[in-house]
Amino acid sequence: MTALQALQVVQATLRGKDANDTACAWMAAIGRMPVAPAAALACYRVDDAAQSLYPVAGLQVPVRELPVISMADLEHPAVYCLVQRGPCLVSASSVSQPSVQALIAAMKSGPGLLAIPVVDVAVPRAIAVVLLAGPAEMLRRFQRSPEWVGLVGVLQHALAQGNAQLRIDRVPAASSEPMKEGADLIRSNLVGQSVPARRLRAEVLAAADSRLAVLITGETGTGKDHAASLIHRASTRRDGAFVPLNCAAIAPELIAAELFGAVKGAYTGATSDRPGLVAAADGGTLFLDEIGDMPFALQGTLLRVLNEKTYRPLGAVRERASDFRLVCATHRPLLESVREGRFRQDLYFRIRQLTLVVPPLRERRTDIPLLVNRILARLASGSGNAAIPISECAIRRLQQHDYPGNIRELATLIEVAAERATCNGIDAEMVELLLQKPLTCAPAMPPEPMIGAVPPDHSLSLSEARDQFERGIISSRLRHFNGSRARTARSLDIARRTLLYKCKRLGLGDAP
Repeated sequence: MTALQALQVVQATLRGKDANDTACAWMAAIGRMPVAPAAALACYRVDDAAQSLYPVAGLQVPVRELPVISMADLEHPAVYCLVQRGPCLVSASSVSQPSVQALIAAMKSGPGLLAIPVVDVAVPRAIAVVLLAGPAEMLRRFQRSPEWVGLVGVLQHALAQGNAQLRIDRVPAASSEPMKEGADLIRSNLVGQSVPARRLRAEVLAAADSRLAVLITGETGTGKDHAASLIHRASTRRDGAFVPLNCAAIAPELIAAELFGAVKGAYTGATSDRPGLVAAADGGTLFLDEIGDMPFALQGTLLRVLNEKTYRPLGAVRERASDFRLVCATHRPLLESVREGRFRQDLYFRIRQLTLVVPPLRERRTDIPLLVNRILARLASGSGNAAIPISECAIRRLQQHDYPGNIRELATLIEVAAERATCNGIDAEMVELLLQKPLTCAPAMPPEPMIGAVPPDHSLSLSEARDQFERGIISSRLRHFNGSRARTARSLDIARRTLLYKCKRLGLGDAP
């Protein structure tokens, strides 16, 4: 049988089949191909809870003899290839994990095991994995063959159709309305008609429809936190809490207490039990912003919590359970941090089961008019006035800027322009002035207390000196913003919750 005939056979066999029959027919088609490996093959699917891989088809190996693979086993070739979305070839002699050895024993393989992910083309994410066992060089040749590439394409489309059918069969008709509401929510809150904007909406919707952990990457100011919120609000966990924590905006020694809480007497000043954010996220979504800044010592604890869904508050004896979905974000290149030993590789693989890249504003300039109008409408809604007009020349000038601060920079610029607008609205001359002299766009900050300007007090401990410095900075900002906690927190680039905690700890009270 020629390669073309094999592809024709599998395409004909797959019509009208469900997902499992699709995989079985596909396995049989591989056996008919002239370049097929001589040893065993197996097809695994990700279960609905995204907790394990279960076998659905085999060639030269009975499905009942194939072991179930836990998705928490991140070093398993099958899980690794799904997380990495790339093939993984290992030697049977180089692995010692019992789960891998059990699979090799079941497949009665030769010296090589090749794991290849299969992507659902309808919502781009890995949903299955094909395992081929045999001599390593034969597996490499088979992977590079054009027949194999064509067959993988057929399987991807077939499984995508099978997934859609399974969703229709298993989900009650009434549940289609929340799914439509989620799509409408994302469409109305992620503005833009550019290709990057449309792609981002599709990826956010796919992430909302999944139970896997999500890692959102992108430059500062692109709206990673906004994307994380939309993923939660459009998901089946929408009725639960969305609990954010910025790992870069809180002192490293406080992150554990913020996440896991503490029991009475756990530390000085702990006069009552205090639940943490992990407990608050039970049934909802935990959003860890700037995950790349999480202390290395805490990363192992977080990995264990993610794998076991249990945690222990500070000072507690018993562990407690929390069912939450994890969404993380970072502007840092985490792979570099992994290579440099500053971020755990196993945690990296665990949090990036799905990845989502938020594009910078300079890559979607055609969306700037829509974004500007949305910002002006929001400002008008907040003030109760009519939206301030903006000229076409001003819009064109805004589209020429590179926006190193992305959407956050654009929003700040429009807010300042709206504050200074005349009866004619915002014109190009005003925009030009703000873009060329950004320091004039915001009120001048008062001089902040500097370490060198404060006479050293050699009686203070390091923590006391740090508290004294933070107290001076926060007090100065609060006075500048007339006591506004929200504006003060934004100027310090910390969460309002963190600012309130610091004010309480530093004894700043309610007055600035």
